[in-house]
Amino acid sequence: MSSVLKTMLLAAVPVLLLVGALLFLTGQLPYKVYVVHTGSMTPTIPTRSLVIVREHQYHVGEVVSFRVNGEIVTHRLVAINANGTITTKGDANRTDDPWHPPVANIIGGVVAAPRYLGYWLMYARNPFGFASVLLMLLVLWQIWTLPVAARSGATATPAAEEPIGLGIYAIPTDLFAMRLEESAYQGAPTD
Repeated sequence: MSSVLKTMLLAAVPVLLLVGALLFLTGQLPYKVYVVHTGSMTPTIPTRSLVIVREHQYHVGEVVSFRVNGEIVTHRLVAINANGTITTKGDANRTDDPWHPPVANIIGGVVAAPRYLGYWLMYARNPFGFASVLLMLLVLWQIWTLPVAARSGATATPAAEEPIGLGIYAIPTDLFAMRLEESAYQGAPTD
């Protein structure tokens, strides 16, 4: 693969991810994302999975997300009753759910359920988790740029001008030596 094609691909992927994330976060796409917290849909959708739900698109027999008692539940749609309510059931449960919310409470049908991706979403929502992910990306970026500097044939520069990491400049070691010398004279008796 040519270097120009690699560069274009490396530039396009983050841009596409950013555009997709912005479209999703602004609500321009007809999808919602939820995390599965219980095992009621195991083995179809295990705990900590992420479910991607297409709004207002569902049918009987499909796994759907819906609102009941102020919570979002993801279970299989068993029936749409004549009185305008629905009957649902978790795949791991032996009986139908005890609640019968109205059809209007259905958010939509599940179109994808990547396993364990919900765990990482919950991890990234935590401030420490988000900071650790950013730190990891920063370290990977720094490691990735090391071979580029070595290939460019960069020559060594004095320590005072040598960039470290994100353009932070190294402090010359002779500055510390100067301070040590000054402190040695401060304690000496004067005549």
